[in-house]
Amino acid sequence: MNNRIYKNAFNLFLKRTNEKEVIIKFIEKNVNLDKTVNFLDIGGGDGSLATIIAKKVNNILVIEPNKYFQKHLKGKGLKTINNKWENINLDKKFDFILAAYVVTYFSPQKREQLINKMYNYLNPEGKILILSIDSNKGSWRSIHTYFYKLIGLNHNSSDDKLKIIINKYPNLSKQLKTKIIAKDVDEMLNILTFDFGRYAKDFIKFKPNLKKYLEKYKNKNGEVMLEMVHNAYLISK
Repeated sequence: MNNRIYKNAFNLFLKRTNEKEVIIKFIEKNVNLDKTVNFLDIGGGDGSLATIIAKKVNNILVIEPNKYFQKHLKGKGLKTINNKWENINLDKKFDFILAAYVVTYFSPQKREQLINKMYNYLNPEGKILILSIDSNKGSWRSIHTYFYKLIGLNHNSSDDKLKIIINKYPNLSKQLKTKIIAKDVDEMLNILTFDFGRYAKDFIKFKPNLKKYLEKYKNKNGEVMLEMVHNAYLISK
């Protein structure tokens, strides 16, 4: 998928979801954010969370391997490093570390090691927030499961294995629910484009199937609403 299509689909997703508001509310309730806090964002993406948190803390560093997102983050005035977390070596520690929807993309062989690396960069009494999408719950997950069956892929969510690693640390776990509301089925398909980007040819091939599947999520006004269930793992040191 080219960057323009991905960018447009992702921006549409952000426009149609309340995800940012729900996550920020959880962070403000459970994490101390003030001008003494040093903040590290691993996989900051478009910076929608980082820019809000940056206003409340002492300083911020964002690790972002995607060059498009890194350029976007720099344009927002955020200090960034364009690299993967596994390649990063830093000379300071942090009070709050955020890893939103990136840990499940780590190599399974390195996942525990890379989470432990986060823990080692944490100051005493600091916190790490790891966010992932639940492996079973929510209609957003359901349509993904349906798509993987269509293309014959035995897709195993890494979220269940992530829980095993997280439980080796003192943590608070909570489920957060958010919504994606599209004006119609076609718009929801456009939103899904960014998440199925790695299977672009299959996505185009099975679009009619997905369109039919989404019909059951329409309301009387033709809007389509999908629910996303997030697992929030808050590790304390």
